[in-house]
Amino acid sequence: MLENGVINRFQLWLLEVNFTIGSALLIIPSTIVAKSKQDGWISMFLGTLLAIGLTYIMVSLAEQFPNQTLVGITETLLGTMLGKGIGLLYAWFFLHLSALVMRNATDFVTTAIFPETPMILFSIMAGVLLYMVINQGIEGIGRSNEFFSLFTSGGFWITLFLLIPEMKFKNVYPIFAEGFKPVLRGTVPTLGFPFAETIAFLMILPFVNQRKRIKSVFISGVVVGGLSLFFVVLGTILVLNVRPTEMSLFATFNMARLIDVGRFLTRVEAVIALSYMLTIFIKMTISFYAGILVIAQVFHLSDYRPIAMPLVFIVVALSVILNKNIVETFEFATTTWTPYALMFGFVIPSILLAISYFKQKR
Repeated sequence: MLENGVINRFQLWLLEVNFTIGSALLIIPSTIVAKSKQDGWISMFLGTLLAIGLTYIMVSLAEQFPNQTLVGITETLLGTMLGKGIGLLYAWFFLHLSALVMRNATDFVTTAIFPETPMILFSIMAGVLLYMVINQGIEGIGRSNEFFSLFTSGGFWITLFLLIPEMKFKNVYPIFAEGFKPVLRGTVPTLGFPFAETIAFLMILPFVNQRKRIKSVFISGVVVGGLSLFFVVLGTILVLNVRPTEMSLFATFNMARLIDVGRFLTRVEAVIALSYMLTIFIKMTISFYAGILVIAQVFHLSDYRPIAMPLVFIVVALSVILNKNIVETFEFATTTWTPYALMFGFVIPSILLAISYFKQKR
């Protein structure tokens, strides 16, 4: 057995919420507002509604094979050779995602907090932490996330609450000023980032010890994460306005810098930034964990831990060389990544689900 640990439904739900928020917390506001302007909050809400259908397909596929991971499902439906080939593609996707999330984290730190520090230093530090957490297995990941969840989720909710006096509702008007097309342009990227990425949880569902109502737990976790991002996007528009939001690399963090309560609660962005980093780290960990499980299962390894170190090195290297600069990273996230992620998070699961239904009817 690759993984002896288990998590409960509540831990799965928390992992889903924090994974969905993840690096999107920092990047989504500017990317959506750049396409939808003051209607960006509508785009995020619409994306969350569409994500219900997306995740329904994923979890319906998982329910057909309750004791199998995504790799096991592909091998069962497509045969051993083709199933393993698809599995290796998923391994690349998950490790690629982990590297991109690591790059998001290091870009944030070196741009907004420590601009004079080399990026590679933070990438190595993230890799060391990633290796330590992965060795604890899914049970350790679930418990760590549960322990830090109050702090991670509290970061952006506190930001929004403390900035209520700075919110100007006139910033969201006029609604649908340029019609519905800009709203759709802002919605489409959210389907790839972050919603299609939750396909990683199909490598984790077999290790949930309470299978009852797993579909509602899975879908509600993604929806709560999506609604959290909806409030973040709405908050940045209300506080910063449209132009500053779309021009900002990290609009959520720039919004946190404006917190000033009675002149005694100021400069709290360092604490807020730490909560953001923990949320991003959870997503990076889940992505990497899914990738390493795929490789171990494809090659019939009894334990994934021996290959953790070399794969961490690969992810750290990828995070540094994938994109030349932060602008290129943002461009990739809002253009190429959408069809790329939907291929793994929607197209392939839909085909597998259709094949499953067809074989059952036969």
